[in-house]
Amino acid sequence: MSKATSSSEDEIQERYSKAVEELRKFKSEKLQLIDEVKKLKQKRREKVEKLKSIRQQLQQIREEIKSKINEITQLKSQRQNLIQIIGEIKKEFEELKNVTKVKDKLDPAAISRRIEQLEWRLQTSTLTLEEEKKIIIKIAELERKLEVAKKVAQIKEKNTENRAELLAKRVELSTIRQKMLELSQQIKSKKELLQKLKSERDVIQKELEDLNTKIQDLNKRIDELTAKVNEKGNEIGRIKEELKKRREEVRNMNVTDLYEQQLRSTINSEALENKRKQVEEKLKNNKRLSFDELLILYYNKDNSDGQTNSDIR
Repeated sequence: MSKATSSSEDEIQERYSKAVEELRKFKSEKLQLIDEVKKLKQKRREKVEKLKSIRQQLQQIREEIKSKINEITQLKSQRQNLIQIIGEIKKEFEELKNVTKVKDKLDPAAISRRIEQLEWRLQTSTLTLEEEKKIIIKIAELERKLEVAKKVAQIKEKNTENRAELLAKRVELSTIRQKMLELSQQIKSKKELLQKLKSERDVIQKELEDLNTKIQDLNKRIDELTAKVNEKGNEIGRIKEELKKRREEVRNMNVTDLYEQQLRSTINSEALENKRKQVEEKLKNNKRLSFDELLILYYNKDNSDGQTNSDIR
């Protein structure tokens, strides 16, 4: 095989090896990026689940805040009702105080007995018209006092009940106010937690956007590498065909060409001339020549392009 032929095949082989190495690098980088995308997608799934959990918490907290606000509204209504009841009880206390100032001592039983006595006297005694008139006036006055006395007694009786009720209502009012305060604190705490979760939600949403962008960029690079892998695979296929064709050409070369190339690479021109003279001498002596000797005999040393004598062919 000639030096030029060997160099040509070596060059093709070198290009083949280089293409295979580039293909290996492309595939390796592609697999690495695919693995990175898988990891990023797993991380994205975790972020999505966390975001879903936060949104559920936000919804739950909003419902809790709404429920507590409704509860406060109801308590405000109860508080207003209690304040009104307490005001009415205090008003009755003032009424009793005014009555007791006007009439210090009004005994309903004593007044009733006095009225009965006067009525008995009207019925059983012989009275002048003037005396009878005075007794009737006195009975009427005592009946008015009896009404006042009965009212005072009722007020006093109710006063005892009102004091107990007033105390109970004040305790209830205090409980309601305390409950409203606690609910207000709870709402404040819930709103702070709500704000914190919103901030966390916003951070995760930003992280998801960044992950999506990174995944898109990596997928774009993977697509580019896929195209390069396909392109390099096609190139390798072409180089294989070229190498196969070159080797086929070498195998199809005839024996004469191969031998001539061997002579060119191993024998210098002077040695070839001496050998030719020996062969010519042998031919003169009618001795049998070998195939190699025939080649030497008819080899044209002046043919620079390596072509042999046509007689040999």
